[in-house]
Order: sequence, then structure tokens, then C-alpha cells
Amino acid sequence: MSHDLQVPHLNPSTTVSNQPTSRPAKRLRGDVQGLRAVAILTVLAAHAGVSWFAGGFVGVDVFFVISGFLITQQLVGELGRTGRISLRRFYARRARRILPAATLTLAVTVVAAVALLGPAQVATLATDAVWASAFAANIRMAIAGTDYFQAELPPSPVQHFWSLAVEEQFYLVWPLVALVCIVLAARIGRARGGERAAEQGSVRARRFLLAAIALITVSSLVWSILHTPAEATSAYFSSLTRAWELGVGAALAILVTSGRVMQRIAAVPIAREVLALGGLAAIIVACLAYDESTPFPGYHAALPVLGSAAVILAGALPSGETTIGARLLSVAPMRAIGDWSFSLYLWHWPLLVLPEIVLQRELTWPERGLAVAGAFVLAYVSFRIVEAPFREGALWRPTRRALTFYPVSIALVAAIAFGGTVYADFEATRGSFQPAITLADAPAADPSLDKQEALVRASVLAAREDTAVPTELRPALTELDSLKPSRTRCDYTDDTERDLCVDGDPDGDRTMVVFGNSHALHWVPTLNRVAKEHGFRAYFLVKNRCVSASITTDRGSDEHDPYTECDDFNRWAFKQYKRLDPDLTVVSTAPPIKGVFDEDGDWVGKQDRIDELMHPAYTDFLRRVDKHARRTVLIRDIQGFDANAGTCLSRPGATLGDCLMGAVESRERSIDVQVRAAEEVGVDVADMSSYFCWDGSCPAVVGDTITHYDGTHMSRQYAPQLTEPLARELGIRGRG
Repeated sequence: MSHDLQVPHLNPSTTVSNQPTSRPAKRLRGDVQGLRAVAILTVLAAHAGVSWFAGGFVGVDVFFVISGFLITQQLVGELGRTGRISLRRFYARRARRILPAATLTLAVTVVAAVALLGPAQVATLATDAVWASAFAANIRMAIAGTDYFQAELPPSPVQHFWSLAVEEQFYLVWPLVALVCIVLAARIGRARGGERAAEQGSVRARRFLLAAIALITVSSLVWSILHTPAEATSAYFSSLTRAWELGVGAALAILVTSGRVMQRIAAVPIAREVLALGGLAAIIVACLAYDESTPFPGYHAALPVLGSAAVILAGALPSGETTIGARLLSVAPMRAIGDWSFSLYLWHWPLLVLPEIVLQRELTWPERGLAVAGAFVLAYVSFRIVEAPFREGALWRPTRRALTFYPVSIALVAAIAFGGTVYADFEATRGSFQPAITLADAPAADPSLDKQEALVRASVLAAREDTAVPTELRPALTELDSLKPSRTRCDYTDDTERDLCVDGDPDGDRTMVVFGNSHALHWVPTLNRVAKEHGFRAYFLVKNRCVSASITTDRGSDEHDPYTECDDFNRWAFKQYKRLDPDLTVVSTAPPIKGVFDEDGDWVGKQDRIDELMHPAYTDFLRRVDKHARRTVLIRDIQGFDANAGTCLSRPGATLGDCLMGAVESRERSIDVQVRAAEEVGVDVADMSSYFCWDGSCPAVVGDTITHYDGTHMSRQYAPQLTEPLARELGIRGRG
């Protein structure tokens, strides 16, 4: 009895063994291998920072088309030979092709991170690696990419596994759809009966397959076009917006089996050359014309996708491999790079990203060249020793054994990730105990200072003396994610629903309203405590990236699109605000991230001009707010840094002195624009700068607490320590 998941023969006259069918090995098409080389070389150029090839990320789309074509070609070929498809053999082939090299890359990357990085980065990377091993990296990266508080963190060294996840998710579904089509074709054949009906079974199955993939492709393309402008990050990583690219390759694999279709195309003598050279030109144009600001995938992906399909189709025509384009792609170096392309893709990204995390700066051109060269060396070794032997069956040939790769791969990566995290945590606390900074380390007492300000000064002095990082940090570096600013009861990230929620003391006899963006959100733990202790009902009308000013900003990305959702939210928030009759209104907002739009609707990105436009925008907003409040206070935005405090503290051997930072001057000028606007309106300003910096120096750790989650946001652990100081700055005394 066969254990394969198969369907009955479409042609009863064909006798097929339950064992894998033996057949001569097929010669890989030289032009397709060369096209793989084009794909990986464009990706390498983009990731290495070649500015004039910024659109090289479309190489991933080329890979999708090739993969869709080759895998479906295998399925259709098996259908034609045997009248059935074996899921077991299909997934075994995928396991041998993908898992050994991918598992090795993930394992080596985690081990390298343990050796080179600190606990915070290792803990995050370990989680990323487990997601990647389960073919869910795209989901993980979409979540991280849409998380505003992840924006300032470096990219994950395994981020590139998202494309592999998209492919495998597609191939989890596509063979099952193929089986359904074959079953339907077989049943129709049996119902009609007759020898001719049986002979037409495979043809009918291919037609059903083509109809199914056409439905998937069109649906995915429509969704991609609609979803990309609204949610660029999640669309980029989504299987739903990318499935059509694999679908184009799959449809092509089915079409080339139709002799009638191929004969019609081949009847035009110049068709082969136009398809081959035109397809290559389309890919190159996309690489040169696109950049990070191009909404992608959406309809822009059609250029490289259709270009790739044209090149593959040209090679499938009679004498197709004799075209100029095919000969260019089939030269020995291109075929070799095509052979190594999968391993090269796996290795290049960690080699480019890990050094930047270690050095906390961008790599120089010689350093990038060295990283790319190292990727070629590792790719060659990986291909020869790991990828090719497993794929060709020299190792683990039986189907049943190959299927065990899936659980073994996940278990192995999870074990290494867990071990790496435990080891990193151990390393963070190994050695002599280092106490927290205390008031005893403070300079001579200043009667005007409170204890927290004195502790800031003590921490600055300790850092200047290169004191070791305290052993027991709050939080531990392996729990860095808990430093994110906490959410309010009403989360306005989603624009579909808006409710007005009360925080603080719901039974309080006074009302506090807070306006702002994420820089109001990081004050939530502090303001909530103030509200509870002093009898305020608190309403947090805050939204990430939404600057509290009468101006339209962009979304903070490179796309320069107006953040219209913020304008809508501000209108809604102000409407609610006028009904609340607040006793105290607090405004805390970060300046625009990238740029703003002037009165003519033109985008402005130059900092001096932005500051010039922001002054009247802040003034108008504060004036409108203050009109409806008994008292209004602007919290001067806290200092921001070029470096990430958690990343710095995680570096092996780092001291407090290594992580002593200064405020960014350009940002301070933008913050001063807010203060001048408040002074012009007559709004009070709460300046909390002395609780973060002293004498031009800003410590990453005050006492035993990390002050910042990233370069600009206060940590959730430090915020509550400022409850009493902030209450004083807000002028709050007692209850009622």
C-alpha cells in the first residue's frame, strides 16, 4: 500500500509504480541559470549600497517567477508521466533543496551573533531565527516593520528569509490546489467514459490548473495594487501581495506544455529575440529606475515579473537557447553564479548586516566589498558541501528521511537559538558584580536639585570615569522589547475604529487631556500615575507619527506621501476635546520625522525650512487647544541621540563611558521651535531635560535604569521614576 498522497490515474492504461519514477536527469537550462545570476547580482548590488542600482531589490521578484516556473514544471511533468502528483515526493524535494543550506545559515548566524553581539541583539535574533526556520519570517518582519518603535533598530541579520517564507507558503497551498484540479479532471473523465476521454485527462487537468493559477494570480495582483499604497511595509512582506509573481511563473510552466500556443509564438521569427532581450531590458530598467521610495510590489512589480517571464518563455521556444539573450545568460560565469545563487542569497545579508551592528556604523566601500567577496566564498563552499549533495540525493535520498528535515530543522535552530540566548544572558552577568550608581556617587549636594536630578549627575560622573555597566539593569538587556512605550487603553493605531477611553482616575473630579504622538505615549506611565495620585480623569489623544501641529506631515518614510490619517485623527480628537472641558491639557510631540507639506501642497524636506513652517503650525495648534482648557502645558521634547542606548550597552565589554551620549544639535533646534511657539501663545513649558542630561552629557543608564528604548523614546522603566518631578513641572498640587 502506498503512503503517498496521490490521486487515481488520469489514463487507466498507464501503469505506475508506487515508488518514485526513475528518469534521466534533466539538463538545467543555461538561460534560466543565468537569469538566477542576474537576480542575485541585482540583489547584491542593492544591498551593498550601489546607489545607481537601488532598484536591485527586484531580483527577489525575478527569483519568484523562476521558482514558480520550475516547481510547476515539475508538477506538470509528473502529471504527464504518471497521471498523478505525489505530495510526499514534492515536499521531500523541497526539503532537500532548501532546508540543509538554510538551516546551516541560520545556525551559523546565531552562533556568530553570540560571539560578536550583546545580549539584546542575540535575544532578538534568536527569535527571528526561529520564525525563519518555520517559514514565517515574512510575518515576523511585517510585524516588526509596522511597529513604529522598531523603526530605529538595525535590520535583522535574517530578515532576507522573508522571501523564502513567501515561496514556501505558496508551495504549501499550490500542490494542494493542483491535486483538487487533477481529482476533478479524473472524475469528469470517468463520468464521460471512453478511450478518448481518458486520453484527454491530462490535458483537462492542465486546463484546470491554468484556470486555478489564473484566479490566484489575478486576485493576488489586484490585492497587491490596492494594498501596497495603504500599507507599504506589510504589503512588501505579504504572501498575498506576492503570490501573483509566483503565479506568473506557474502559469508560464503550464502554457509551455501547449504545443499550439508555442507554435503560434514561434511562428514569428523575431519573437525569440524580442522576448529574451526585451525581458532582460525590463529587469535592468526596473533596477535603475526604482528605489526605496517606489511603492512596491503593487503594479511596479509587473516590470521585472513580466520581464523574467519573457526571458523564460523565449528559452522554451524551439531553438530558444540560441538567442542572443540566452547566449549571454548561458556563459560559464553566469551559470556558475546561478548554481550558487541560493547559497549566495542566504549568506550575503548576514555578512553585510552583522558587521554594521557590531561597529554601530555603516560599512565603508572596501568593507562592503570584503563582505560580498566573503559571501561568494561561503556560497561556493555551501553549494559544494551542503546544498548540492543533499539536493542530488547523495545524502538522505529516501523520501521519508527527507521529510524529517522539516521538524529537525526547526528543532535544531530553536535549540541553538535558545542556547545562544541563555549563553548571552550568562555572559551579561558573568564576572564581578557591578553595583548600580547611587546618590553617594553624586557631586556636592545642590539644594535646588531633587534626588533624581542628583542621580543623573552621579551617573554622568560615573560614565566619565568609565565605570562598568551595572550588573542588574532594569530591565535586563535580554528583555529589551519591554522598554517600548506602553499603550493607552485606547490604541489609535487602527484608523477604522475610534473610541474615547478614560485612564488615570476614572472617578476623579478633574480632567486631563494629553495630545501628541509617540513622544506623548512614552509619558503615559508617568502621566497615568500623576492622574491617579491627584484625581484626574485622563484622556490620551495620541497617535504614532502624528505631530500635534496645524500642518500636514508625511508618513515618516521615503515615499513622501501625506499622512492624511493623522489629519483625520486630529480633527476627530479636537472634536472630542472640546466636549471634555479639561482642567489641564498636556502637549508632548516629536518634530516631523522626514518632512511636511507647505501651503501649496509641496513636500518640504530641508530642516531649516521645516522649522520655519513648524513655528506657525505649533502656534496655531497650541492657541486652539489653550482656548478650551483652564491650563495648557507643553512638555519640552526629551533629548534624542544618534546612537541606540540598548545596542551600545549590549556590546561586549562596553562601559558606561562608551554609552555616554550628547543630544543631537539639529533635533534640539527643532524642539526649541516648539518652546518658542508655546512662549508666544503664553502656554507654560515643562522642561525635563535635567532628568536626562547634565553638563552636555546624557548617560544611557541613570542609577540602574536604561533611560531610552531607542534613540528618541524614553523607556517604560524610567518613565515612572519621573512622576513627582513631572507633577511639579505641571504645577499640580494635591487633589481637587
